[in-house]
Amino acid sequence: MRTALLFSALLSSFLAIAQQPPYLNILPKPEKITFKEGVCPIDRDRVVDASEPWFRDIKKILAEEIGASIDTSGLPSGKQLIIEFRPFDAETIEPPEAYWIEVNAEDIILAAGSAEGFYRGTRTLVQLLGDKPIGTPLPCMTIEDKPRFAWRGMHLDVCRHFFPVDFVKRYIDLLARYKMNTFHWHLTDDQGWRIEIKKHPALTDVGAWRKGSQVGPYSRREYDSIPYGGFYTQAEIKEVVRYAQERHITVVPEIEMPGHALAALAAYPHLGCTGGPYEVQKGWGVFDDVFCGGKDPTFLLLEDVLTEVMELFPGEYIHIGGDECPKERWKTCAHCQARMKTEGLKDEHELQSYFIQRIEKFVNAKGRKIIGWDEILEGGLAPNAAVMSWRGTEGGTTAAQQQHPVVMCPGSHCYFDHYQGDPAYEPLAIGGFTTVQKVYSYEPVPAALTAEQAKYILGAQGNIWTEYILSQEHVQYMALPRMIALAEVLWSPKEQRNEADFVRRLEGEFRTLSAKSISHSKSLYNVAFKLGSSKKRGQVNIDLVPPPVQGEVHYTTDNTEPMISSPLFNTPIEQRTSGTVRATLFRDGIKVGNATSRAFKFNIATGQAITVNPAPHERYNDGGKFALVDGITAGDKRVNHEWLGWRDERVTITVDLGTEQWLTRMELGSLMEPHSWIHAPWEVEVSISSDGTSFTPLDSPKRPADAKGRVQYRCSIPMMARFVRFVAKGVERIPEGNAGAGEVPWLFLDEITIE
Repeated sequence: MRTALLFSALLSSFLAIAQQPPYLNILPKPEKITFKEGVCPIDRDRVVDASEPWFRDIKKILAEEIGASIDTSGLPSGKQLIIEFRPFDAETIEPPEAYWIEVNAEDIILAAGSAEGFYRGTRTLVQLLGDKPIGTPLPCMTIEDKPRFAWRGMHLDVCRHFFPVDFVKRYIDLLARYKMNTFHWHLTDDQGWRIEIKKHPALTDVGAWRKGSQVGPYSRREYDSIPYGGFYTQAEIKEVVRYAQERHITVVPEIEMPGHALAALAAYPHLGCTGGPYEVQKGWGVFDDVFCGGKDPTFLLLEDVLTEVMELFPGEYIHIGGDECPKERWKTCAHCQARMKTEGLKDEHELQSYFIQRIEKFVNAKGRKIIGWDEILEGGLAPNAAVMSWRGTEGGTTAAQQQHPVVMCPGSHCYFDHYQGDPAYEPLAIGGFTTVQKVYSYEPVPAALTAEQAKYILGAQGNIWTEYILSQEHVQYMALPRMIALAEVLWSPKEQRNEADFVRRLEGEFRTLSAKSISHSKSLYNVAFKLGSSKKRGQVNIDLVPPPVQGEVHYTTDNTEPMISSPLFNTPIEQRTSGTVRATLFRDGIKVGNATSRAFKFNIATGQAITVNPAPHERYNDGGKFALVDGITAGDKRVNHEWLGWRDERVTITVDLGTEQWLTRMELGSLMEPHSWIHAPWEVEVSISSDGTSFTPLDSPKRPADAKGRVQYRCSIPMMARFVRFVAKGVERIPEGNAGAGEVPWLFLDEITIE
């Protein structure tokens, strides 16, 4: 009887497993997969049918990638795996990139109504066939698939650091693998001009080379003296464009204007407001010297540049930058002021709008359209322009409401130069904190848009700026796997998005990437720390958020490396004293990924109740207001969950200590990085109260004249109090003589210390 029951249980278990749909490791996930009975053995000679001339180039690429042969004489016979292309009536297929695959026991049929559809379908076939171990059969099935968004892009900055043509092609290969269709190539900036312009050779003779580069963390402003540069000849540009076209990827070139122009001004100084001399910049940041908006020669040169650019890049859009353009030089330039008077422009923002609109008219006359960063909204948007929304979602929302095409790429989710794991274990980055999980959670359509307005959201893209990315392997590491997450967000139906399922497929992709020696991050396996307040005053509750993979989290609270014998995390840790907590994921008793840690330094304010008015800006509010009293002091590697950021002139913070106490020191941390438009408060007013209603001012420490990096505002007047209030007073606009003069600055605040 016992044996019969055991057999029955095993049989039930087997049948349950057998009834589960087969697991397919396809990224991004197709819209619909229907499994049929039977399997398709793939350990046979593979033959791509090329007897018909339909898209023979695509067939050739597929054959090379999956180890197949090409047959032009008709359908082969015998024990072969036949892959047949079957065209649909293009008018019945929407959108053009849609495709359909049928896997049968004897053959595989790929159907589409366009070359784009056939090529996207081959990307799925490569994942089904090219990455499978020999002998592994495929389940018979049909796949019906199409993209959610028309613009699925990746960006690459080659100005801060330059990458050769062979690598650019490999980068395009990655886009193609995950069904991305747009490559945004950032070709000009302050640190280098990277595209040959035959009519103006000094742009590369002079502008492509700098005398050194910034090294180390941005706040240190340190430089080497190693000459650096490079550029692409027009022949190389054509080679890259042709390579991308074969993979049905549109290359969108970016020629920066009117700001980020120092490489061009070094070559042609008469195009600046002061006449120079100028140098190709060693350092990163935003610089006051920009193209003069009042001189006609500026526009004549840019028209020459754009004419050659449009001859090289056949796509619909030309990116003209438009971001981070200080108005400092324009305010004192006789040419710019004369232009403003002649054109009836009320301020320098309208001069920038005039600049962009004049360029747009020229580009439109050539049958093309411009796209620019969301600053091109300022002063009035050019009539036919598309907008890339990078400073959050507001720019994209506004542009879509004005019926302009929009590509979303907010820094919060789409900047892949940010840290993606614990900075202690990551290469130096510009800052920020954007995990693959956060990218996967992104929704490109802003909630504020109506269904009609949402139609103007073309899609989104991931941006890779290379100030801190020196090597090809590092580019890949920063792109992967976040590019894959964004690809699925942009291709697959929103309602099918499932993080656990995505991660399971992503783990399979990690094996493929490793086999191909493609660098990629596995920060996905890091344990995340979520710090929160507690009902018990003076305590920080630590929730260790496990990665969305199989495994268990073990931790220590004494700064030692976690072992499998260390405590298993299952309830929040109650941290009451200074110390370092470390956590690691283990799978089958083996450590997976890096240990992550937080170093806590407690004081009277740690873990206490706090109010903040106004709330931090959405771009810098990952830690919430509790980040100011969580016992964590922000480190050199600036990340979003440690610093809170505002674009407000005045921020009021009140800490409730619970009981009246004798206080000897009250301190608030801030950040001074003017080249990043981050300005510490000019003053912080400190006051105290016993009842939380009536406050007595104590002191108003000022920002030191030579302040840089971290700035502490301290009040050391001994007093009895229960409530301590800090009023951080920033500047309304960035002062003259600073990068971004006249713009709204950022105010960054960190840990509060009370003793």
